[in-house]
Order: sequence, then C-alpha cells, then structure tokens
Amino acid sequence: MKSPNPQGKGAVPLLAAWEAMTPITLANKTAQRILGEYFTSLLILSAEFAFKPVPNKDYFLYWKPSLPVDNKPVSAWRLSLIEPERLGDLDLGIYVGRCLLQYDMTWSIVLTETLAEHRDLLADLQEFHQQFQTTNNDEQSLESHLPFFVEQLPFYRRLAATALSSSLSRSIKASALDSIPARQWLSLSAENSDGNSLGLLQYQPSH
Repeated sequence: MKSPNPQGKGAVPLLAAWEAMTPITLANKTAQRILGEYFTSLLILSAEFAFKPVPNKDYFLYWKPSLPVDNKPVSAWRLSLIEPERLGDLDLGIYVGRCLLQYDMTWSIVLTETLAEHRDLLADLQEFHQQFQTTNNDEQSLESHLPFFVEQLPFYRRLAATALSSSLSRSIKASALDSIPARQWLSLSAENSDGNSLGLLQYQPSH
C-alpha cells in the first residue's frame, strides 16, 4: 500500500508558513508590557479572518455581533484588510481600530476616537477582559496559558497564536519572569488598569 504522502509534500507549505511567522526581534520587557501584549493579541486573534497576517502591515478590527452558525458561536470581532473609508456597501460592523502585527509576532492597536460612543461594543470588550481574568486566575505560570497549537482555530489564526505564544514565552524567560503564577500577573494588571479593559490594551490613542 502506497503512503498517501511519501515525500512529506504536505508539510512543506506548513513549514514555509511557520518560518514566515517566526518571531524575528525579541527583547527584555516589563511584566506590564508582556501582559498588555498578551491581552491585546488575544483579542485581535479572537477575530474572524482567513488570511496570513504579515508584520508591519495595517489591519482593521471591526465589531459586529452574529448569530451562531451550525450551533457554534461566531466571534463578533472581525479583522480585515480593508480600512473603513474603503468598505463601500460592505458591512463589517463598527470600526474598532487599526491593528499592527509587530516583528516579534505580538499585536498592537490604535483605537478609533469614537469607541466610547458604542456601549454594546465596550460591554463585549469588558466581557472579553473578564474571561481573560478568569482564565488566568490560578497558580499556574502565565506561559502555561499561552495558546500554543490550538486545534479548533482556523489555520492562519492557529499559526499566529502559536507564533505569539513562542514570542511571549521567550520574552518572559529573557526578562526573568518565568514560572510566576498567572494570578500574580493579574494583580499587577489590577494595580495599573483599575479593572478597565482599555487599560490592559497595548494601544495608542488615535489623533
């Protein structure tokens, strides 16, 4: 019986895609910055998208609640290549901000000035923040919670999440912050963000 993949050809595109998303630049970081990058990146990677993100390119985050599909919940967050001014008749929902994938595979966001006008969006963001707090409120290390190889994610989101995890785990170790309980990281977050989800986002206000 012949092997269905005798030369491992199916692995070649996967390896090429992974190489393209391997963190390039890494640096020592403060605990607050690492936690902010973790939260921000998780939010962006929770968005629906089906393209390969590349560093130093603008992407645009939208929010639009949707009904479940085949009894499976659909994320209200959407990441797009199209900026709000060029959407035309395409309805992606409320514009949240401009996202950038850094060369170390973490994400940052420039929030729209009108964010405060959308209470439902802010409530959803606060709920995401609460889930983040609940998930990480234990004695395990923060790095043990990182989303390495999450099978249920679509291909490019899974790849980006794994690249993020690789980057943050290495930064945590390089910054001598490894093995610290996740609950302790959250205490730092509470001291600096007053429990506000926006306080934890790695962002720059738009001008």
